[in-house]
Amino acid sequence: MEVRTTTQQNIRNYCNWIIPIIIVSKIVRWTIMFPQLVAMSIGWGYVPAIQSQPFRGFSASDFWGASNAISNVGDNTISFFQLINLGFTSYQVWEVYITIIYNVLIFFCVKSFYERNPYAGKKENLFVYLNVAIINIFCLNLAKEPYQMIFFFLMAFAISKPRTYRAKSIALMGALILTILFSRKYFGLVLMYFLILNYVVGKLFGEKQNSAVSANKKKMYRKLVFMFLLFGVLHFFLLSSLMVENEDTYNEMVSANSRDWTPAASEITPIFPNSNPLLLAVDYFIKIFRLMIPIELLIKLKVTYLFMIVNQWLILTFLVRTFRNRDKKRNPTRTVAMYLYIAFLLCSAAFEPDFGSWTRHQGVAFPVILLLI
Repeated sequence: MEVRTTTQQNIRNYCNWIIPIIIVSKIVRWTIMFPQLVAMSIGWGYVPAIQSQPFRGFSASDFWGASNAISNVGDNTISFFQLINLGFTSYQVWEVYITIIYNVLIFFCVKSFYERNPYAGKKENLFVYLNVAIINIFCLNLAKEPYQMIFFFLMAFAISKPRTYRAKSIALMGALILTILFSRKYFGLVLMYFLILNYVVGKLFGEKQNSAVSANKKKMYRKLVFMFLLFGVLHFFLLSSLMVENEDTYNEMVSANSRDWTPAASEITPIFPNSNPLLLAVDYFIKIFRLMIPIELLIKLKVTYLFMIVNQWLILTFLVRTFRNRDKKRNPTRTVAMYLYIAFLLCSAAFEPDFGSWTRHQGVAFPVILLLI
């Protein structure tokens, strides 16, 4: 009875707060964040394209072509909006429409989360409300994010519905392949990292929760650093190969690590702004931890950055908790979602130019992140 009461109370509280959160978030987006998020939005150019371009359907990219430059995400995004268009002709009306549709979908994700987690407390509630605000500020507008979020809903569905870890993993790999083909090409790295993590974590830490290998906290954290160092070495070999075999993709990674990549105030300034594969790999290794623990934002002294720091602290807290309690048999959903998030983090460290972009992309991944908590 107490469990059911707690769950129902959390859902009731969310129902009471959701509309005020959406309203405040949109006010912030259209006032404080207007110059960065609204005035510079690519959605202004989408409006005439949606109206004038013929519907082309959804084209798959060359699966084996690594470069994002040859993906069809832009055209597919316009096709997606054409598919759901009800005759809207203005950017503002589109944003209202997208906000309503996606908050309904997010509501069911959050409701499912509370039903799975009857003892969700202050940290979990803060995370949910904070991320609903982030999504409404950064993601729910006429841009690529609503289209990309569809694939994260698909990944969440693939993880949550099958019963066994193996079935969940196979379904997730299918969802990732669709994402590679019809959305972002770099999710090929996510798929690769997901498969490697399944092997490496088992070898380093053991397969089950509270295993002897991970019982000692200091030993566990040292092994975590070592694991990410291994991915840094892998990144070096990947860069070295791309420099010879796929120059376009290599140049994309170099640009992502350049001071000229973004004018954003929250730029992730590279420590080694260089095109040397070894220095890029070192920067990549450090950037993994910078994305998860962005304390450097405190130096910039902006209130909005405080929300980014709190959000990352919460995700890190949940991630460590899930990692320590991973179990492919007893806890398959959280374990698969955890591996997917870490793979997403490892991939993002190669491309993210600023913390605002990282926050936006994590917002898109919210349906999956809810599964690992």
